[in-house]
Amino acid sequence: MIRSRNDQDGTGTMHRGGSAAFHRGVVARSQGLNRLCLSLALLIWIFVAGSSSGYAQVTRINGLMYLIQNDPADPVDGLLKWETELGKRGLTALIKASKPVLEKYPQVFGKLAREGHVIMGGYAGICWDMPYAKQYQAMKETKEYMEKLTGKKMLVFACQYSSYDENTLKVAQALGVPYVLARGTEDVRALLYKPKEYNVRLLEVSNVEFGTMGKGSLCDISLFSRGATDVDFSRIFAESIGKQPDSMILVSHPHIGGVKAGYWKVYEEALASNKVGWVPFEQWMKKVKTVELAYRQIPENREVDYLDPKPAVPLAQLENLPDAGRKLVIFHNGKGSMCTEAKRFLDGLSYPVEEHLNTEKDFLKLLESYRAKYPGSLGLSADYGYFPIIIVGGKAYSGFDENIKEMIQKEIRK
Repeated sequence: MIRSRNDQDGTGTMHRGGSAAFHRGVVARSQGLNRLCLSLALLIWIFVAGSSSGYAQVTRINGLMYLIQNDPADPVDGLLKWETELGKRGLTALIKASKPVLEKYPQVFGKLAREGHVIMGGYAGICWDMPYAKQYQAMKETKEYMEKLTGKKMLVFACQYSSYDENTLKVAQALGVPYVLARGTEDVRALLYKPKEYNVRLLEVSNVEFGTMGKGSLCDISLFSRGATDVDFSRIFAESIGKQPDSMILVSHPHIGGVKAGYWKVYEEALASNKVGWVPFEQWMKKVKTVELAYRQIPENREVDYLDPKPAVPLAQLENLPDAGRKLVIFHNGKGSMCTEAKRFLDGLSYPVEEHLNTEKDFLKLLESYRAKYPGSLGLSADYGYFPIIIVGGKAYSGFDENIKEMIQKEIRK
């Protein structure tokens, strides 16, 4: 007989009351265990049933932002807008820039690289069926200039329209470039293809169809050129994430997406979506699926039916953001206490800054264009006598001290 100290009397006999209490405890524990098992079974059923219907889907889409600044004639105002907005959200992007753009705005792209954005080398020509020697020269020049500018290895190379052929892969392997951008072949899903013959991967962007002008990237200018409006763009993005691809790439040409109000609204909503996890390039690459095939087996997309754009509304007629073009421009020589103090001050601002150093090829030409627009300067000189020269809020300042700092702060708070 099982005994406990509480059940024993002096003779060692178990009391009836103690036996009943013991029995009730066993029953209660048994009932509790049954309820626990039932609850666990119910939770498992809900998870399995929910997963099959999509109800329990909690994994967010692996999302990457990709910005393209390809034409040196396009102002960087929209790119600076993107820089500021991504910075507020703690995000970075993959950014494509051609060598002429890098040469025109070296300080801008150097800063973007320091902030963690991945600068992609871009070529403004189409690489389909281009001879090896010409592709080698284009990629080599871009790579050397970009790596000297940013101090970082060029990880990705892209030709116009994300075109490539086998020569592109051969050149990338010869120059040690691990990724080449490619047009999408998996609808909105982005993925990597690894040709077995090369130690290079093809990075395929998301691809969407619109109207009678075929497919193109999930991108403002691509859809704009195919006759889509910002309303169409919003609908297409919603449909794209509704397909629940494991990975996707959302693209913007900043002179549209960072300037035009309707298009920026779409991007702003996309960045806020709880269905997409926007992550840095390196993190995105760890999650995206890789498919390894022989080169000849990898699907290729050469469809570009919008080389002759047919927009629904001309770009100039689209409404700009209220703060479009809002930025601070600084020209300096990188020397002296005033330039050093001004740089330190501006680096701490959450405000679009376009920086130019006197070693740039078109430094004087660009500075003179501002002097023609603003004949006189404020601050320590009335005729641009001192560096740095800072333009903000329709005014130019020469030199830098506490008074100039206060005037600039007032302008950017407006």
